Amino acid sequence: MAAVMVAIFRMVEFAGVALQCVLLWRLGRGRMWRIYGGFSLFALWLLLRSLALYTAQALLSRAEYRAVYWQTDIIDLILRFLLVWEVFRHTFPKASGLHKIVSKGFTVAAFGLVIFSVGAVWSYEAYSRFHSVYPAIERSFGFAQAVMILGLLLTARYYGVQLGRNVRGIAVAFGAWSSLSTANNAMIDLRHSFLPYWQFLLPVSCVAMFALWIWAVWVYEPNPAIAALDATDLSSDLDKWTEDWDQANLRVRRVIHP
Repeated sequence: MAAVMVAIFRMVEFAGVALQCVLLWRLGRGRMWRIYGGFSLFALWLLLRSLALYTAQALLSRAEYRAVYWQTDIIDLILRFLLVWEVFRHTFPKASGLHKIVSKGFTVAAFGLVIFSVGAVWSYEAYSRFHSVYPAIERSFGFAQAVMILGLLLTARYYGVQLGRNVRGIAVAFGAWSSLSTANNAMIDLRHSFLPYWQFLLPVSCVAMFALWIWAVWVYEPNPAIAALDATDLSSDLDKWTEDWDQANLRVRRVIHP
């Protein structure tokens, strides 16, 4: 049974690397790396990290491999913000009237969300269980990134901004993966026996994300142009949205710090 599980893991890992290669090939062939530079850079990093981890697994001890894995995971975690930025800059381009208004509210909200995630109580809980700060950072910032993507999608929907196949696929796939990864990490805190499932679900969900990304960039389909909107109405909407966001943050803090 153990041999079968190892074989399944290897197949999933191979599928992930193969899909990463196809993704980079498609970005290069369609010259979309010039348009989606942040996304392309992140895709290249994923492949390089996968190859580096394979090499480390073959040459290093288990403890050394784990150290390399978590240290490169921090870099991976930081680079994921490139995807958030990519979705934002294509959904609300500088040439549109929405950019200045939405960017101000989103910057404040995103900064507050990152600070809140860093100081969250359940991050300390993860640290005490795993005896490592890395899973805590992974979960905290993964949660922040998932919420940022969701916030961008909801804001676009609220203002009637249409998303093309490229940006929609990138955002939905990454947001779904971040949410699932964060939920899995939270389940491990509740019950440590969930760890083997997480070790299987994480690579499978990555493979699904890569497949959706390939579909998203298989053809070039940018976002439609944004129609002109009245800046006064947008400002009042943003003020209301910012007020609601502050109230939501306040309620969450009261729940965590009664």
